Amino acid sequence: MLLLSHPVKAEQVVLDQLHFDHIKFKRVKPNTVTFHDGTISFEVNETASFMLHAFEDARSVSRVAFDWKANGKLNKRDVEHETTRKGDDAWLRVGLILKGEPQLLDPLVPSWVKQVRNTLKYPSDEMVYLVPDARHAPGKSWPSPFSKQIRMISVASSTEKENGWRSVNYVSPQPLQVIGIWLMADGDNTQSSFRSSIRKLQVQ
Repeated sequence: MLLLSHPVKAEQVVLDQLHFDHIKFKRVKPNTVTFHDGTISFEVNETASFMLHAFEDARSVSRVAFDWKANGKLNKRDVEHETTRKGDDAWLRVGLILKGEPQLLDPLVPSWVKQVRNTLKYPSDEMVYLVPDARHAPGKSWPSPFSKQIRMISVASSTEKENGWRSVNYVSPQPLQVIGIWLMADGDNTQSSFRSSIRKLQVQ
């Protein structure tokens, strides 16, 4: 008997206020975030914050696709600078929150960490950031200078399309057990100011 496997259909992540929570850091001024017609936009002015969406069930994800664009200035110099805390900013990061083992809750952790844990439906101890237009070459990865549990991956983008939009189509070497999406733009460490946007986010 020949068993045929059916391809997993791509799932569109709804980018609206009903599906995302705006998470802010205590000592960092947050971005101004707007929603319009399936697009999330970040106004960054030496600021940082992120949008969090928790899946109801863990997803096995092998592919992530999205459109993005940005304008302004991001003050990252080179690969070496990008790996440091002073250079750890990005036009946009698409974070894949991975299912993990339950962690003991330290009562001294920041309030935003507690908010993330209370929002997620499953425990997590690791995250992968997809970073378009990074200083690292596409396909290269590096650890976050703030947490060894976060891994950055530089992803390739298409050439600009209409109105400056560019497309990313990332294929993971192995399926990832994803329990949530973390969308972030930040310019606080590099004193950067810019506007970035994301639309048509799909996981498969």
